[in-house]
Amino acid sequence: MAIFDAAELAAKSAALEGRPPREILAWALAEYRPPRIGISTAFGVEGCALIDMISRLDGGRALPVFTVDTGFLFPETEELVRRLVDRYGLALTTHRGQVSKEEQERAHGLALWERDPDRCCALRKVEPTRRAVAGLDAWIAGLRRDQGPSRAGIGILERYDHDDGTPLVKVNPLAAWTRKDTWAYVLEHQVPYNPLLDQGYTSVGCWPCTRPVVAGQDERAGRWAGTGKEECGIHTFLPRK
Repeated sequence: MAIFDAAELAAKSAALEGRPPREILAWALAEYRPPRIGISTAFGVEGCALIDMISRLDGGRALPVFTVDTGFLFPETEELVRRLVDRYGLALTTHRGQVSKEEQERAHGLALWERDPDRCCALRKVEPTRRAVAGLDAWIAGLRRDQGPSRAGIGILERYDHDDGTPLVKVNPLAAWTRKDTWAYVLEHQVPYNPLLDQGYTSVGCWPCTRPVVAGQDERAGRWAGTGKEECGIHTFLPRK
């Protein structure tokens, strides 16, 4: 019987602290089983590492993988998606906002991301993600605690509620890893990654809202620079138990 009780999940999450991400992934796949478990990725270095790990597990290649195409992806990101699909044979589903870019511009004007980045993210990222996770029992994500203050307290396992009140378990296999750990894995296993990460970018999102960072800046400082915004909302829109 899959675990959904918040207290049981908290205990299991504590038991998994210090375990390798691949072991956490194997446990999650055995506990929740595809197609009721899926992995989301924006094809950052963390998602690339997780995809490679999953491909090495029995049955891992059958795991549903979903991503969101905001309509504002860098060409380098789009090319990386093609490379990873070809290399790993991903069962990839791409979700797009129900409101098209053209409809968004008619309703909210040009460059909404400059005036109201939260609204832009809600339309282009959060809404399609809400549809993507509907019906899942478990959602694997590539969050790390050292990515910034908004993620410092994440657990390896977290209990959320879908909009209809049914349970959803968030699995964060890389929670305890550092940026250095992630890059060590990617380089050791020759995992494809976004070439922008060799050009001063440390986190890659939509092209209008992503900038390179300078030495000493936070890893996500290039996202929504100067706005005070830290999260797009994909990982905060559901209530956590």
